[in-house]
Amino acid sequence: MPMLYVVLLLNCDNEPYEGDIMIEDNSCELAILATVNVAANFNTATAEDFNFLCQAYKVTLENQIDICGDANGLLQVIIDELGDCTVDDELCDEAIAATEVAQNNYISSTDINFITVCNAYKEALQYQIEVCGDDGILQSIVEELGTCSPVFVETVGTWKLVAWLTDISRDIDNDGVVTNNYLEEIDCYENETLIFNSDSTGTLFLRSIADITYTPIADSPNEEDFFVTCNIIDEEKLFTWEQDGSNTLIFTMADGTIVNYFRNANSLFIAVDNGFSATSTIDGTSIIAERVTYVYVKL
Repeated sequence: MPMLYVVLLLNCDNEPYEGDIMIEDNSCELAILATVNVAANFNTATAEDFNFLCQAYKVTLENQIDICGDANGLLQVIIDELGDCTVDDELCDEAIAATEVAQNNYISSTDINFITVCNAYKEALQYQIEVCGDDGILQSIVEELGTCSPVFVETVGTWKLVAWLTDISRDIDNDGVVTNNYLEEIDCYENETLIFNSDSTGTLFLRSIADITYTPIADSPNEEDFFVTCNIIDEEKLFTWEQDGSNTLIFTMADGTIVNYFRNANSLFIAVDNGFSATSTIDGTSIIAERVTYVYVKL
């Protein structure tokens, strides 16, 4: 049963309250925070306590699915990958998967849970470094996160696209390394920016577009070789914008289309259905399409 907080408002004179009872169902947020906390413990697992912490992690993931759902199947994939929680040589793969979940939670964090989610992301990165090694990239991310104190930046200014986050990890550049940040795999979209002006106008600059195809690998179900062609373009899309609270930006495009972007202290993001699309080289019609969260940071 979802957990409910019941808030009763009483005046200072203790007179009978005649208003409505306010009920806030925050059970999904609580389930996500529980997963973050247990995942942090699991990320520090040793050979001695791995099984216990792994089982606890699976239970919280299953609880999050029951309460929040799992539309894209990512949480169930993690549960399946954890298996029976026996210690094996796949700790690195599991650490990478945990980091990707922590990264997604960090990107979509709110001002309320930013510190908790940020620290969980740092711990996941540090554990991945411990079991997988590092060429310096992961440690640089840890250092950029700092003390996880939110640094709130103004909306006005220039923002740059830095990530395409998805719920499925793939090896799009065929280098043997899978990731759920497809922008790391695509040699394209390296200078896409948004400019917010102080007069509530703005411009979205589109400077490249990728044509992506794939060829299924024979005798390897659910595996493909991808091919990416980056085409240079020069498009500007004008919009007006207004900020609703601290976490929502409402765009009105030149054609009247309304688009909502979301932001936390220092990043701006929007989730787009079928943001990633690849066409089969075999029949020219089959398509792999995935929901993508585009992430921008301020320059």
